[in-house]
Amino acid sequence: MWKLATASVSAIDKTSDCARIQLFPAGWFGSPKGGQRWYMDAALAQNLIDEAAKRKNDYQFDYEHQSLNAPRATGPVPASGWFKSLSWVEGQGLFADVKWTARAASLIQADEYRYVSPTFRYDEKGNVRELVNAALTNMPVLDGMRQVAASLMFFDNGEQPMNENLRLALCAIMGLDSKADESAILAATESLQNGALKTANCSSVAALIEAHNAQLQEKDQAIQEGKTQIAALSVPGQQSGNPDPTKFVPVAVVDDLRTELASLSSQVQGDKVDALLTAALSDGRVFKGADEEVMRELGKRDFALLEKAISVRKPIAALSSLQTQGMRLDTKGQPAPEASAMAVCSQFAEFGGIDEKAFAEDYAKEMGYAAD
Repeated sequence: MWKLATASVSAIDKTSDCARIQLFPAGWFGSPKGGQRWYMDAALAQNLIDEAAKRKNDYQFDYEHQSLNAPRATGPVPASGWFKSLSWVEGQGLFADVKWTARAASLIQADEYRYVSPTFRYDEKGNVRELVNAALTNMPVLDGMRQVAASLMFFDNGEQPMNENLRLALCAIMGLDSKADESAILAATESLQNGALKTANCSSVAALIEAHNAQLQEKDQAIQEGKTQIAALSVPGQQSGNPDPTKFVPVAVVDDLRTELASLSSQVQGDKVDALLTAALSDGRVFKGADEEVMRELGKRDFALLEKAISVRKPIAALSSLQTQGMRLDTKGQPAPEASAMAVCSQFAEFGGIDEKAFAEDYAKEMGYAAD
Protein backbone atom coordinates (compact mmCIF):
# COMPACT_ATOMS: atom_id res chain seq x y z
CA MET A 1 0.00 0.00 0.00
CA TRP A 2 1.41 3.38 -0.96
CA LYS A 3 1.96 5.97 1.78
CA LEU A 4 1.41 9.71 1.62
CA ALA A 5 4.15 12.30 2.08
CA THR A 6 4.97 15.91 1.28
CA ALA A 7 8.36 17.40 0.50
CA SER A 8 9.64 20.98 0.17
CA VAL A 9 12.33 20.72 -2.43
CA SER A 10 12.88 24.01 -4.28
CA ALA A 11 12.95 27.76 -4.04
CA ILE A 12 10.49 29.98 -5.92
CA ASP A 13 11.42 32.15 -8.87
CA LYS A 14 10.01 35.57 -7.95
CA THR A 15 10.59 37.12 -11.37
CA SER A 16 7.52 35.57 -13.05
CA ASP A 17 3.98 34.60 -12.18
CA CYS A 18 4.39 31.52 -14.37
CA ALA A 19 7.50 29.64 -13.29
CA ARG A 20 9.10 26.25 -13.81
CA ILE A 21 9.26 24.81 -10.30
CA GLN A 22 11.31 21.82 -9.19
CA LEU A 23 8.93 19.33 -7.56
CA PHE A 24 11.37 16.45 -6.97
CA PRO A 25 15.16 16.16 -7.12
CA ALA A 26 16.85 13.34 -9.04
CA GLY A 27 17.92 10.27 -7.06
CA TRP A 28 17.50 9.74 -3.35
CA PHE A 29 16.30 12.61 -1.20
CA GLY A 30 15.25 13.00 2.42
CA SER A 31 15.96 14.80 5.66
CA PRO A 32 19.65 15.10 6.66
CA LYS A 33 18.54 14.08 10.13
CA GLY A 34 17.70 10.61 8.89
CA GLY A 35 14.40 8.75 8.74
CA GLN A 36 12.32 8.11 5.63
CA ARG A 37 13.99 8.64 2.27
CA TRP A 38 12.44 8.67 -1.20
CA TYR A 39 13.66 8.07 -4.71
CA MET A 40 12.96 9.62 -8.12
CA ASP A 41 14.42 8.80 -11.53
CA ALA A 42 13.50 9.25 -15.19
CA ALA A 43 11.31 6.12 -15.33
CA LEU A 44 9.33 7.03 -12.23
CA ALA A 45 9.04 10.62 -13.44
CA GLN A 46 7.69 9.45 -16.81
CA ASN A 47 4.83 7.68 -15.04
CA LEU A 48 3.86 10.96 -13.37
CA ILE A 49 4.22 12.87 -16.65
CA ASP A 50 1.96 10.37 -18.46
CA GLU A 51 -0.64 10.52 -15.70
CA ALA A 52 -0.66 14.33 -15.77
CA ALA A 53 -1.14 14.32 -19.55
CA LYS A 54 -4.25 12.12 -19.21
CA ARG A 55 -5.90 14.36 -16.61
CA LYS A 56 -8.59 16.84 -17.57
CA ASN A 57 -8.20 18.91 -14.41
CA ASP A 58 -5.05 20.77 -13.33
CA TYR A 59 -3.06 19.91 -10.24
CA GLN A 60 -3.47 22.36 -7.38
CA PHE A 61 -1.03 24.42 -5.38
CA ASP A 62 -2.34 25.51 -1.98
CA TYR A 63 -0.93 27.07 1.16
CA GLU A 64 0.81 24.84 3.71
CA HIS A 65 -1.08 21.75 2.51
CA GLN A 66 -4.36 23.06 3.87
CA SER A 67 -6.35 21.22 1.20
CA LEU A 68 -5.35 17.89 2.75
CA ASN A 69 -7.37 18.88 5.80
CA ALA A 70 -10.17 20.52 3.82
CA PRO A 71 -12.90 18.16 5.17
CA ARG A 72 -12.14 19.42 8.69
CA ALA A 73 -11.46 23.05 7.77
CA THR A 74 -13.79 25.72 9.17
CA GLY A 75 -13.04 28.26 6.46
CA PRO A 76 -11.96 28.58 2.82
CA VAL A 77 -9.01 26.56 1.55
CA PRO A 78 -7.81 28.68 -1.40
CA ALA A 79 -5.46 27.64 -4.15
CA SER A 80 -2.16 29.43 -4.65
CA GLY A 81 -1.56 28.17 -8.17
CA TRP A 82 -2.31 25.56 -10.83
CA PHE A 83 -0.20 23.29 -13.01
CA LYS A 84 -0.46 20.31 -15.35
CA SER A 85 2.64 20.23 -17.53
CA LEU A 86 5.51 18.19 -16.06
CA SER A 87 9.01 17.60 -17.43
CA TRP A 88 12.11 15.67 -16.41
CA VAL A 89 15.58 17.20 -16.46
CA GLU A 90 18.27 14.56 -16.21
CA GLY A 91 20.49 15.05 -13.18
CA GLN A 92 18.16 17.67 -11.67
CA GLY A 93 14.69 16.21 -11.21
CA LEU A 94 11.01 16.64 -12.09
CA PHE A 95 9.71 20.15 -12.84
CA ALA A 96 6.24 21.70 -13.15
CA ASP A 97 5.14 24.83 -15.03
CA VAL A 98 3.02 26.68 -12.45
CA LYS A 99 0.55 29.52 -12.99
CA TRP A 100 0.39 31.43 -9.69
CA THR A 101 -2.68 33.26 -8.48
CA ALA A 102 -2.36 37.03 -8.05
CA ARG A 103 -2.36 36.67 -4.28
CA ALA A 104 0.28 33.95 -4.30
CA ALA A 105 2.42 35.93 -6.73
CA SER A 106 2.34 38.96 -4.44
CA LEU A 107 3.26 36.84 -1.41
CA ILE A 108 6.16 35.33 -3.34
CA GLN A 109 7.31 38.78 -4.47
CA ALA A 110 7.16 39.95 -0.86
CA ASP A 111 9.33 36.98 0.10
CA GLU A 112 6.57 35.72 2.39
CA TYR A 113 6.77 32.29 0.75
CA ARG A 114 9.96 30.74 -0.57
CA TYR A 115 9.51 27.04 -1.10
CA VAL A 116 7.23 24.52 -2.75
CA SER A 117 6.28 21.16 -1.26
CA PRO A 118 4.69 18.36 -3.34
CA THR A 119 2.33 15.83 -1.81
CA PHE A 120 2.89 12.34 -3.18
CA ARG A 121 2.42 8.65 -2.56
CA TYR A 122 5.30 6.20 -2.45
CA ASP A 123 5.75 2.43 -2.21
CA GLU A 124 7.50 0.33 0.44
CA LYS A 125 10.86 0.85 -1.30
CA GLY A 126 10.53 4.64 -1.22
CA ASN A 127 9.85 5.05 -4.95
CA VAL A 128 7.60 8.01 -5.76
CA ARG A 129 4.47 6.58 -7.41
CA GLU A 130 1.76 9.27 -7.48
CA LEU A 131 1.60 13.05 -7.39
CA VAL A 132 -1.35 14.41 -5.37
CA ASN A 133 -0.79 18.18 -5.32
CA ALA A 134 1.74 20.77 -4.05
CA ALA A 135 1.84 23.70 -1.64
CA LEU A 136 3.69 26.87 -0.79
CA THR A 137 5.60 26.40 2.44
CA ASN A 138 8.25 27.99 4.66
CA MET A 139 9.48 24.92 6.50
CA PRO A 140 12.82 23.94 4.90
CA VAL A 141 14.82 21.14 6.49
CA LEU A 142 17.24 20.31 3.67
CA ASP A 143 19.97 22.50 2.21
CA GLY A 144 21.51 22.32 -1.24
CA MET A 145 18.47 22.51 -3.55
CA ARG A 146 19.12 24.94 -6.37
CA GLN A 147 19.52 28.67 -5.63
CA VAL A 148 18.50 28.85 -1.98
CA ALA A 149 17.71 26.55 0.87
CA ALA A 150 15.17 23.87 0.11
CA SER A 151 13.42 21.71 2.61
CA LEU A 152 12.19 18.16 2.81
CA MET A 153 9.93 16.83 5.50
CA PHE A 154 7.51 14.05 6.11
CA PHE A 155 4.18 15.77 6.52
CA ASP A 156 1.56 14.10 8.70
CA ASN A 157 -1.67 15.48 7.36
CA GLY A 158 -3.81 13.71 9.89
CA GLU A 159 -4.93 11.07 7.41
CA GLN A 160 -5.10 7.69 9.13
CA PRO A 161 -4.18 4.60 7.07
CA MET A 162 -6.86 1.99 6.61
CA ASN A 163 -7.01 -0.67 9.28
CA GLU A 164 -5.12 -3.69 7.94
CA ASN A 165 -7.80 -6.20 8.90
CA LEU A 166 -10.43 -4.05 7.25
CA ARG A 167 -8.28 -3.72 4.11
CA LEU A 168 -7.83 -7.50 3.85
CA ALA A 169 -11.55 -8.06 4.40
CA LEU A 170 -12.45 -5.59 1.66
CA CYS A 171 -9.92 -7.21 -0.69
CA ALA A 172 -11.60 -10.57 -0.11
CA ILE A 173 -15.09 -9.15 -0.66
CA MET A 174 -14.08 -7.35 -3.86
CA GLY A 175 -12.06 -10.28 -5.18
CA LEU A 176 -8.81 -8.29 -5.13
CA ASP A 177 -5.26 -9.38 -4.43
CA SER A 178 -4.37 -9.23 -0.74
CA LYS A 179 -1.77 -6.56 -1.53
CA ALA A 180 -4.27 -4.17 -3.15
CA ASP A 181 -4.08 -0.63 -1.77
CA GLU A 182 -6.85 1.78 -0.80
CA SER A 183 -7.11 3.28 -4.28
CA ALA A 184 -7.66 -0.19 -5.81
CA ILE A 185 -10.34 -0.97 -3.22
CA LEU A 186 -12.04 2.35 -3.91
CA ALA A 187 -12.00 1.70 -7.66
CA ALA A 188 -13.48 -1.77 -7.16
CA THR A 189 -16.18 -0.33 -4.90
CA GLU A 190 -17.15 2.27 -7.49
CA SER A 191 -17.25 -0.42 -10.18
CA LEU A 192 -19.52 -2.56 -8.00
CA GLN A 193 -21.87 0.37 -7.31
CA ASN A 194 -22.11 1.35 -10.97
CA GLY A 195 -22.32 -2.23 -12.19
CA ALA A 196 -23.86 -5.17 -10.33
CA LEU A 197 -25.58 -3.12 -7.60
CA LYS A 198 -27.14 -0.75 -10.10
CA THR A 199 -28.26 -3.57 -12.42
CA ALA A 200 -29.85 -5.52 -9.55
CA ASN A 201 -31.30 -2.33 -8.04
CA CYS A 202 -29.61 -3.11 -4.71
CA SER A 203 -28.19 -0.59 -2.28
CA SER A 204 -25.63 -2.88 -0.63
CA VAL A 205 -23.60 -6.03 -1.12
CA ALA A 206 -25.75 -7.84 1.44
CA ALA A 207 -28.89 -6.98 -0.55
CA LEU A 208 -27.19 -8.15 -3.74
CA ILE A 209 -26.29 -11.50 -2.14
CA GLU A 210 -29.83 -11.91 -0.83
CA ALA A 211 -31.29 -11.20 -4.28
CA HIS A 212 -28.89 -13.67 -5.86
CA ASN A 213 -29.82 -16.39 -3.37
CA ALA A 214 -33.53 -15.76 -4.04
CA GLN A 215 -32.91 -16.25 -7.78
CA LEU A 216 -31.09 -19.52 -7.11
CA GLN A 217 -33.98 -20.77 -4.95
CA GLU A 218 -36.48 -19.93 -7.69
CA LYS A 219 -34.43 -21.81 -10.29
CA ASP A 220 -34.05 -24.82 -7.97
CA GLN A 221 -37.80 -24.86 -7.30
CA ALA A 222 -38.54 -24.72 -11.02
CA ILE A 223 -36.18 -27.65 -11.65
CA GLN A 224 -37.83 -29.74 -8.93
CA GLU A 225 -41.30 -28.98 -10.31
CA GLY A 226 -40.14 -29.98 -13.78
CA LYS A 227 -38.81 -33.29 -12.48
CA THR A 228 -42.12 -34.00 -10.72
CA GLN A 229 -44.10 -33.31 -13.90
CA ILE A 230 -41.83 -35.55 -15.98
CA ALA A 231 -42.18 -38.37 -13.44
CA ALA A 232 -45.99 -38.04 -13.50
CA LEU A 233 -46.21 -37.93 -17.29
CA SER A 234 -43.99 -41.00 -17.66
CA VAL A 235 -46.92 -43.18 -16.49
CA PRO A 236 -49.88 -43.24 -18.94
CA GLY A 237 -52.95 -41.81 -17.26
CA GLN A 238 -50.97 -41.11 -14.10
CA GLN A 239 -50.89 -37.42 -13.16
CA SER A 240 -49.59 -37.56 -9.60
CA GLY A 241 -49.02 -39.87 -6.66
CA ASN A 242 -47.51 -43.36 -6.69
CA PRO A 243 -47.42 -45.30 -10.00
CA ASP A 244 -49.88 -48.16 -10.62
CA PRO A 245 -47.92 -51.47 -10.37
CA THR A 246 -50.41 -53.21 -12.69
CA LYS A 247 -49.17 -51.04 -15.56
CA PHE A 248 -45.57 -52.10 -15.25
CA VAL A 249 -43.64 -55.30 -16.17
CA PRO A 250 -40.87 -56.59 -13.87
CA VAL A 251 -37.36 -55.94 -15.11
CA ALA A 252 -36.46 -59.65 -14.94
CA VAL A 253 -39.31 -60.54 -17.27
CA VAL A 254 -38.23 -57.88 -19.74
CA ASP A 255 -34.66 -59.19 -19.67
CA ASP A 256 -35.87 -62.79 -20.29
CA LEU A 257 -37.95 -61.62 -23.24
CA ARG A 258 -34.99 -59.78 -24.70
CA THR A 259 -32.79 -62.90 -24.37
CA GLU A 260 -35.41 -65.13 -25.97
CA LEU A 261 -35.97 -62.69 -28.80
CA ALA A 262 -32.24 -62.50 -29.47
CA SER A 263 -32.05 -66.30 -29.53
CA LEU A 264 -34.96 -66.58 -31.97
CA SER A 265 -33.45 -63.92 -34.18
CA SER A 266 -30.14 -65.77 -34.24
CA GLN A 267 -31.91 -69.05 -35.07
CA VAL A 268 -33.83 -67.48 -37.95
CA GLN A 269 -30.62 -65.95 -39.23
CA GLY A 270 -28.90 -69.33 -39.05
CA ASP A 271 -31.70 -71.05 -40.96
CA LYS A 272 -31.49 -68.47 -43.72
CA VAL A 273 -27.72 -68.92 -43.97
CA ASP A 274 -28.08 -72.72 -44.10
CA ALA A 275 -30.67 -72.53 -46.85
CA LEU A 276 -28.60 -70.16 -48.96
CA LEU A 277 -25.37 -72.17 -48.52
CA THR A 278 -27.12 -75.45 -49.32
CA ALA A 279 -28.28 -74.05 -52.65
CA ALA A 280 -24.87 -72.54 -53.36
CA LEU A 281 -23.06 -75.79 -52.54
CA SER A 282 -25.33 -77.75 -54.85
CA ASP A 283 -24.57 -75.65 -57.92
CA GLY A 284 -20.89 -75.02 -57.29
CA ARG A 285 -21.03 -71.36 -56.22
CA VAL A 286 -19.59 -72.39 -52.85
CA PHE A 287 -17.12 -75.22 -52.23
CA LYS A 288 -17.06 -77.40 -49.16
CA GLY A 289 -14.31 -76.79 -46.70
CA ALA A 290 -12.68 -73.43 -46.00
CA ASP A 291 -14.84 -71.59 -48.56
CA GLU A 292 -18.04 -72.78 -46.90
CA GLU A 293 -16.77 -71.85 -43.42
CA VAL A 294 -15.85 -68.33 -44.55
CA MET A 295 -19.26 -67.86 -46.20
CA ARG A 296 -21.08 -69.18 -43.12
CA GLU A 297 -19.21 -66.83 -40.77
CA LEU A 298 -19.99 -63.93 -43.10
CA GLY A 299 -23.69 -64.87 -43.10
CA LYS A 300 -23.83 -64.82 -39.29
CA ARG A 301 -22.50 -61.28 -39.25
CA ASP A 302 -24.22 -59.83 -42.31
CA PHE A 303 -26.71 -61.96 -44.24
CA ALA A 304 -27.25 -59.28 -46.89
CA LEU A 305 -23.52 -59.20 -47.63
CA LEU A 306 -23.48 -63.01 -47.89
CA GLU A 307 -26.31 -62.88 -50.44
CA LYS A 308 -24.43 -60.32 -52.46
CA ALA A 309 -21.18 -62.31 -52.38
CA ILE A 310 -22.85 -65.50 -53.56
CA SER A 311 -24.97 -63.75 -56.21
CA VAL A 312 -21.87 -62.65 -58.14
CA ARG A 313 -20.50 -66.17 -58.33
CA LYS A 314 -21.35 -68.30 -61.39
CA PRO A 315 -22.74 -71.79 -60.81
CA ILE A 316 -21.00 -74.83 -62.37
CA ALA A 317 -23.43 -76.50 -64.75
CA ALA A 318 -22.05 -80.00 -64.23
CA LEU A 319 -22.57 -79.79 -60.48
CA SER A 320 -26.06 -78.39 -60.86
CA SER A 321 -27.28 -81.40 -62.94
CA LEU A 322 -28.48 -84.74 -61.59
CA GLN A 323 -26.03 -87.62 -61.76
CA THR A 324 -28.07 -89.35 -64.53
CA GLN A 325 -28.45 -86.23 -66.59
CA GLY A 326 -25.98 -85.68 -69.40
CA MET A 327 -24.49 -89.17 -68.91
CA ARG A 328 -23.39 -91.02 -71.99
CA LEU A 329 -22.01 -94.49 -72.42
CA ASP A 330 -19.00 -95.30 -74.49
CA THR A 331 -18.93 -98.16 -76.94
CA LYS A 332 -18.35 -100.69 -74.19
CA GLY A 333 -21.28 -99.50 -72.14
CA GLN A 334 -19.20 -97.59 -69.60
CA PRO A 335 -20.41 -94.20 -68.48
CA ALA A 336 -18.21 -91.38 -69.63
CA PRO A 337 -18.05 -87.85 -68.14
CA GLU A 338 -19.99 -85.32 -70.07
CA ALA A 339 -18.15 -82.52 -71.85
CA SER A 340 -19.14 -79.98 -69.19
CA ALA A 341 -17.56 -82.12 -66.48
CA MET A 342 -14.40 -82.39 -68.52
CA ALA A 343 -14.45 -78.60 -68.90
CA VAL A 344 -14.48 -78.26 -65.13
CA CYS A 345 -11.51 -80.61 -65.00
CA SER A 346 -9.60 -78.45 -67.43
CA GLN A 347 -10.18 -75.33 -65.35
CA PHE A 348 -7.83 -76.71 -62.70
CA ALA A 349 -4.97 -77.14 -65.17
CA GLU A 350 -3.24 -74.00 -63.96
CA PHE A 351 -3.01 -75.50 -60.46
CA GLY A 352 -1.07 -78.57 -61.57
CA GLY A 353 -3.45 -80.03 -64.13
CA ILE A 354 -5.75 -83.11 -64.03
CA ASP A 355 -5.28 -85.87 -66.57
CA GLU A 356 -8.56 -86.29 -68.44
CA LYS A 357 -8.11 -90.03 -68.91
CA ALA A 358 -7.40 -90.50 -65.22
CA PHE A 359 -10.42 -88.42 -64.43
CA ALA A 360 -12.60 -90.61 -66.75
CA GLU A 361 -11.35 -93.78 -65.09
CA ASP A 362 -12.03 -92.46 -61.64
CA TYR A 363 -15.47 -91.38 -62.79
CA ALA A 364 -16.21 -94.88 -64.14
CA LYS A 365 -15.12 -96.45 -60.88
CA GLU A 366 -17.29 -94.07 -58.99
CA MET A 367 -20.23 -95.13 -61.17
CA GLY A 368 -19.47 -98.85 -60.61
CA TYR A 369 -17.67 -99.65 -63.88
CA ALA A 370 -14.13 -100.63 -64.53
CA ALA A 371 -12.20 -98.49 -66.97
CA ASP A 372 -10.13 -99.98 -69.77
